[in-house]
Amino acid sequence: MVTSTRARFGEFVYKRRRLLNLTQDQVTAAGGPSDAAQTRAENGTGPDPSIETLRKLDVALRWAPGSAARTLDGGSPTPLEALDTDDRSLPSRPLSLGPSEIPLSLDTIIEVLGPHTRINKLSAAHPEVPGLAEAAADLSRVVSKITGAYVTRLLEVNGGPAGPRQPLVEFAFGHLLEEPSTVSDPHEREEALYRRFLYGREEGLDAATRERFWRRWEDTVRLKDTDHPERSGDTEVNA
Repeated sequence: MVTSTRARFGEFVYKRRRLLNLTQDQVTAAGGPSDAAQTRAENGTGPDPSIETLRKLDVALRWAPGSAARTLDGGSPTPLEALDTDDRSLPSRPLSLGPSEIPLSLDTIIEVLGPHTRINKLSAAHPEVPGLAEAAADLSRVVSKITGAYVTRLLEVNGGPAGPRQPLVEFAFGHLLEEPSTVSDPHEREEALYRRFLYGREEGLDAATRERFWRRWEDTVRLKDTDHPERSGDTEVNA
């Protein structure tokens, strides 16, 4: 069944292709999706286009990055010719105001996990000690942020959403890849969803969120690996 939203999206794709005087084969040759994926997109049939299909449509139809995802969600695309040259330039690196981030190696993370485990065991064994349970819970939240940052960086530098799935990652850090259904803090929820995206778990994400995460991954890898290639074994943790 063709929904009005999908039909609208398909009309934008079709009209843009015809405006550029391109056949579907030419769209594919220009970096676009396959003929079959284009037909589904233009006709509004099948499942929603994947984030990869949306990105390829942006490239081949000469739309600004994120245009196809925005259009699928009810917005409108931005043709590259409508932008100034400066607007199409790569994003600049944000101004750094002191050591808000520090490199943290896996050895250091493992070292932190040792006392964390012992404190949790002490808390469970001695509930009568005032404040111990609360302190253990606070420490667990901090450790979760640290290990979460490590896993995020690990997934970023190993191919991101298009990279191989390593069973060891899920075995060791599976709890950090779960659906954050009980997370109330907006920042922590965003980070948890981003990690799931990096591991290929995109279910529940709308097209705009997937596009935002994809852009974040590309920007992070480009900026960090270009500026600090020697840190590929470390993660950076906000101070």
